[in-house]
Amino acid sequence: MKTEAENLELHGGKAQAEESGFSGKGYAAFASHINAYVEFPFSVKEEGDYAVLLTFANKTEDDLVSVRVDYDEGRYLCSQRLPVTESFSSVYINEVLSLSKGKHKVKVSAPNRGWLLDSIEIVKMNDEILAQILPAEAPVSKNASQASIALYRYLRNLRGKAIISGQTLSSMIDVDVIEEETGKIPAILGIDMMDYSPSRVEHGANGTVIRKAKAWAKKGGIITCCWHWNAPAQLVDEDKPEMHWYDGFRTKATKFDFSKAIRDKDSEEYRLIIRDIDAIAVQLKSLQDSNIPVLWRPLHEASGGWFWWGAKGPENYKALYKILFDRLENYHKLTNLIWVWNAQNPEWYPGDEYVDVVSVDTYPGKHVYGTFHNELQLIQSASEKAKLCALSENGPLPDVEKIAEEKLPWSWFCTWCGEFVEKNGKYSEEYTEREVLKKFYNSDFLISRDEVNIQ
Repeated sequence: MKTEAENLELHGGKAQAEESGFSGKGYAAFASHINAYVEFPFSVKEEGDYAVLLTFANKTEDDLVSVRVDYDEGRYLCSQRLPVTESFSSVYINEVLSLSKGKHKVKVSAPNRGWLLDSIEIVKMNDEILAQILPAEAPVSKNASQASIALYRYLRNLRGKAIISGQTLSSMIDVDVIEEETGKIPAILGIDMMDYSPSRVEHGANGTVIRKAKAWAKKGGIITCCWHWNAPAQLVDEDKPEMHWYDGFRTKATKFDFSKAIRDKDSEEYRLIIRDIDAIAVQLKSLQDSNIPVLWRPLHEASGGWFWWGAKGPENYKALYKILFDRLENYHKLTNLIWVWNAQNPEWYPGDEYVDVVSVDTYPGKHVYGTFHNELQLIQSASEKAKLCALSENGPLPDVEKIAEEKLPWSWFCTWCGEFVEKNGKYSEEYTEREVLKKFYNSDFLISRDEVNIQ
């Protein structure tokens, strides 16, 4: 079922034949227009799984061109980045299109970018195509341990079939009140390497989360880890809100300029960055020695600019991310890391070879239980290859039932601690109502700690 794009009704595009190498009589040229799209009506003779094959050209040297595909009555299928091409080439959309017998339609759009579309084809799914469109079978780390590979494949196999529950650690009170209300314990514990940052240790900080993580893993739980990296030096340390030494992960609480480290590896800034990474490597190695894989989410929320690692723009951020990756992967040779990217903007994506999971943090408002289609589209559009997707932080719980109904590929969520869960040791309904909490935690689609089954 192949149709030439120039024969379809084009919205925000026009038929052309100026470039060479196209099939048919031409192609559809789409300018940079937020509402530009094309719809492809078709029918299938039998129920089953299909793939969408696009033949396109992206000659703009703009590696941020991404396409979004919806089908039937506005059902979201997938988004992905298109590679820059010298001529027309073909790519499968990174998701299975499950169809009933009869008439359907596919809508393809590329928000805010210009591109050329030669044809759209609907192809019956087979094992060869499936291997191309699913996330890779193993993590990007060439050193990955069997435990890391097992966890990664567990997440991969659950994609679209379940969502794993998670809770960020403040104290274990958060977990306790969830268990008290629902009878369930979250499967994932979110920890923070913040207090292992050398500039915090210098002020007397004493990290304890590694011990708690080991206890959690021993009971069958999964660990995800972020790092509110206290700047290596030049802390403002003033008695003003969010300006103290312990606020050193915030842009406004430090004068440390990491872009100097990017420009000069002989600089003091580079030495300090390496010193800090090495300190965190010790803690990650401690988890590795206990055979604990880690969903590792460093340099998070960078595009917001409120953390110092996001204060110098995307190019400096990506360079810092790669320094961190190289140091942990090739110098320390850590085997237990599954890399979770969380800069939350495709312009800040370091590359498919550095990322296992694309993720987003969602705080939509009190008692707002979303499926987060737009956020899913945003992070999927960062990568060319299919990646696992996660709600790496959330305020209110996501709508587990609607995510199940729509088979959205969220691998896990991880509710932030404190007021999002409890106040004064009791469950707080300020963000997620009690009955909603109970309903979602007892959904067959949600995985709690007792249901984790990693082979």
